[in-house]
Amino acid sequence: MNFDLLFYIIFQIPLFLIIFKQDQLHKPDFLLKLFVFGLALLIIGAYFFYNKNSSLQKLAYFGSQTTFIFLFLYKIIRDVYYPIFLREPEFSKTPKHKIDIIPTLIIFTGTIILPFIIDSFLVQKLIAKI
Repeated sequence: MNFDLLFYIIFQIPLFLIIFKQDQLHKPDFLLKLFVFGLALLIIGAYFFYNKNSSLQKLAYFGSQTTFIFLFLYKIIRDVYYPIFLREPEFSKTPKHKIDIIPTLIIFTGTIILPFIIDSFLVQKLIAKI
C-alpha cells in the first residue's frame, strides 16, 4: 500500500470540508481555528517529509500545505473582494455570479502552485544554509 498517497488523501479531507462550509469562513473565530488546524497539518507534513527525507513523501508533504495556503489566499482575496462587492466571494465549479470566477481561479491555482514555489524558492534555500 502506498502510504504517501494515503497521507495525501488524509491531508486533503480538511480542504474539502472547508469548501463545503464556505458560508462560515467570514467568521473570524472559525477562520482562526481553521488557520491553526492548517498550520498543524503543515507542521505534520513537514515533519513527515523531512524526518524520512525520501522522495516518496513529497506528495504528502505538498498535500499538507494546501489547507493553510487555501485559507491564506482566501483571506487575502476576501479582504479585497468584500469592500468592492459588499458580499462574500463564492468559490465553486460554477459560481452564481460570473465575477466570482476570478477569485475561484486565483484560489485554486494558487493552492496548487504555491506549495511548489514555496518549496523550491524558500524551503530548499533554508535547508541548504543549515
